[in-house]
Amino acid sequence: MQHADAAFTHLFGWRKVITSVYRHKPIYLAAVERGRIRALVPLFRFNRPFYPPEWISIPFFDHAGILAKNQEAGQFLLEKAWDKLGCKNKAGLSIRQNTNFDASGLILQGRRPKIFTEKTGLTIPLAPGPRGMMAAFPAKLRSQINKGIKNGLTWDIGGLRLLPAFYKVFTRNMRDLGSPVHALSFFKTIFSVFPGQVFICVIYHRKMPAAASFVFRFKNRLFNPWASSLREFRSLNTNMLLYWQMIRLACSLNLDIFDMGRSSKGAPTFRFKQQWGPKQTPLSWYTWVGDRYKAPGESLSISPWQRLPLWVANLAGPLVRKHISL
Repeated sequence: MQHADAAFTHLFGWRKVITSVYRHKPIYLAAVERGRIRALVPLFRFNRPFYPPEWISIPFFDHAGILAKNQEAGQFLLEKAWDKLGCKNKAGLSIRQNTNFDASGLILQGRRPKIFTEKTGLTIPLAPGPRGMMAAFPAKLRSQINKGIKNGLTWDIGGLRLLPAFYKVFTRNMRDLGSPVHALSFFKTIFSVFPGQVFICVIYHRKMPAAASFVFRFKNRLFNPWASSLREFRSLNTNMLLYWQMIRLACSLNLDIFDMGRSSKGAPTFRFKQQWGPKQTPLSWYTWVGDRYKAPGESLSISPWQRLPLWVANLAGPLVRKHISL
């Protein structure tokens, strides 16, 4: 809570969420000097069928990298992690970083990291109050938001009671994109572990859920790790109204930053988010591999998945998703 670069993914509660739902073993490491923590990192032993394990900080999210008082403390912690977790032979070590800690030149027992930089984080500084934020938007953006309201869209923001509506939109959208979906129990457990920090926003067209998002409040930020909309309603500007309602919520909570989550540079989601004038923060994912480690090829897009009946995709999705760390 004291570190400026801490994210909601650093919270200890994710240990219970990921362990209870997906059975990946956690270990939280800290570098301590004279009784004071100088660096820490959350790691999960991520298991995949037919592949050696990989220690990841942390799976399923954009970043939860090393928090360190200085570069030396962070390097010390990584070196100890590599040694103590037995990564030299058949394991990998992956650190998902978005802060000022630089591991690009860190050599662990002769191994340099592979660096993945295709993703970027997008954040919006918030003006005081929803009215101030709306006034700061370009006229075209305000018009698109208002068009959604004129099209008869309505919205609701709440907690666990909105999970069925969110999951209905989320599972359908993920199937259409060809992506296996997280288990419903994953989201239920998040609500259980982090009461009062999680909200759901749903956009309705004639009482039917058309778009929905899942947001997490932490310190002075509102994070949006998951958002979905149904294709047949997008012409009504459901996405524009959904993002405005999330921003409005963040302003109403007197927060300073709305975190839009990650996007691949140049992707359609990246271009959509660019309309809101966000600040870009490069994400650097560092991976060191052992002597006999075989790196898996991971993707959230599986073309045949799009052709599955929705009930089959919803049933099989969590069984596949638990083994995809992205």
